[in-house]
Amino acid sequence: MKNDYKQCLNTHGMNSENTIFTGLHYARLLRDRSYHLEAERLFTKVATASRQVHGPEHKTTLEANELLEKCKERYVHVFPDRKVFQALWYENDGETCIVTGPITKPRCKDYERIHHIENNLIVPAAHCPVICHGLISASHLNGELGVARDVKEIETGIRLVVNFEKKGAKSALVKTENLRSHSSCPMKRSDF
Repeated sequence: MKNDYKQCLNTHGMNSENTIFTGLHYARLLRDRSYHLEAERLFTKVATASRQVHGPEHKTTLEANELLEKCKERYVHVFPDRKVFQALWYENDGETCIVTGPITKPRCKDYERIHHIENNLIVPAAHCPVICHGLISASHLNGELGVARDVKEIETGIRLVVNFEKKGAKSALVKTENLRSHSSCPMKRSDF
């Protein structure tokens, strides 16, 4: 799909119906395979192109926008119960995470509530985009964007395996207190 998308893009340009359709399909595959950051970026491009070509109410534009919003959702586990919540924004210089939930399956937003949770009780869920902060021995990773791929419980506590987006950066085990879920736009109350 990546090659098909690139070929459509190079041959027809971004505003081609072919490219939009292929991009939407490729972005869905990326999302389904837990490449949420890449999918989010592609859904953004596809939604923008579809809006320009088809208009804001076209089914392709609406589908791309809906899938984009789903990609932007950042899930975290809140301890000690390990229930799943959706992270909304941070306050107090990242010390408090504002979340909604708990998330149920099927999801019922009517029963979800807003909670203010201390950041040390938050663990980003697998596949959640994260940013490192406060690292001392690996300070070069502070501010780096990555994806939490796995959770490891070791003798000294919980660590997340983080795959970094930066080219050449190796995966690392990072303490949960050195991670924050990442949003494509700054997570501040004023944005909501």
